[in-house]
Amino acid sequence: MWADAAADPPRCSGSGAPGVPAATLPDGFPDGRALCPTCLRFVPLDEDGRLVEHDTSDPAESDSEAAQRRTWFNTHAD
Repeated sequence: MWADAAADPPRCSGSGAPGVPAATLPDGFPDGRALCPTCLRFVPLDEDGRLVEHDTSDPAESDSEAAQRRTWFNTHAD
């Protein structure tokens, strides 16, 4: 049985890492956000160019965001 006590914390360990805005799709996605190399989410950068604090997943992520992320990886992943 899974227990919350044994679960990893939701905060991504990539929070605070240096980042650069990811390449964009023709519609502008991911809108200046950087790809977190730890959780593979697109995350805003702070004024120092570091990934803002974020969780490893977003249960409120829209279907549109998930579809755009898939398209981005199919277009830009190497």
